Amino acid sequence: MQSELTGQIALQHFVDCCKKRNKLFVPDSPRQEQVCDALASFYKYDVLLDAIDEYIKVNPGPFIIFDFAIHSKKYTDHILTEKRSKDSFINMVQETKKRMEQE
Repeated sequence: MQSELTGQIALQHFVDCCKKRNKLFVPDSPRQEQVCDALASFYKYDVLLDAIDEYIKVNPGPFIIFDFAIHSKKYTDHILTEKRSKDSFINMVQETKKRMEQE
């Protein structure tokens, strides 16, 4: 996975997610490039890409990147909460496995 997110990568991921889910992406140049640059500089790489995918998955569309930016906090928070929960579960399973091996 790439370590630094650029606005162009975020925009391309947004378009690719729309294509993957057969949903309409509506270009909004030149604003979309500026919005993607701002999003990429504010959020972590994997969190933003996962949030974009989640946003497109749960909404009917059509999609404009500016609309996602308005709701980005909600989706990134959701992604972070899911990641913490998953990590916590995995840690619990690993600790349980270690205890069972010790007995």
